[in-house]
Amino acid sequence: MTSGPIGKCARAASAALLLVLGTGAAQAAAAPFTQLMALLAARRSGTVTFVARTYAAGLTRPLVSSGMLRFRAPDHLEQRTLKPAPSELILNGEHMTVRRDGETHQLNLRAYPDIAVYVDALRETLGGHGRALRRLFAIGWHGTLAHWQLTLRPIQAGARVRQIRLAGAGANIQRIEILAPRGARTVLRLSRPCAP
Repeated sequence: MTSGPIGKCARAASAALLLVLGTGAAQAAAAPFTQLMALLAARRSGTVTFVARTYAAGLTRPLVSSGMLRFRAPDHLEQRTLKPAPSELILNGEHMTVRRDGETHQLNLRAYPDIAVYVDALRETLGGHGRALRRLFAIGWHGTLAHWQLTLRPIQAGARVRQIRLAGAGANIQRIEILAPRGARTVLRLSRPCAP
């Protein structure tokens, strides 16, 4: 074992090297997330089709629905369900419009925290707002920019949505999974973006 001034210098250099390597690894992990946010921020609008499957206790098979999602920066989001029954959820900022069975309801998004968590995750990701995502969620990143997965866990206490997982390739989100209590979950598979 090395002791004395040379040993102390060697230990200090080793500690500094470990610190630099650790910082480099953290920066390397953050770089693809930052690049993804920049790619998404550059896309100001988009439309995709979706197929959603909801799994819950008591269901012998998943509930399946399909339709279209549309985003327009900075905060317009539409979910138009076509099957099994037509409905619309349209969001502009905090203002939410729900159309179903010939009725229209005007609501405040914040009055529905479970919907708000999903909307925040989707809008802030689509908008490329990394800072907002960090403020609202604990973020896990896996993969590379070519094939990635974000895991978003709500920071706010009492959120019923446990986590939201988004997966994609480059600026294309391909899959969204929403995990709720007692094993309930919804999985949306998204098409490639089409013209708005």
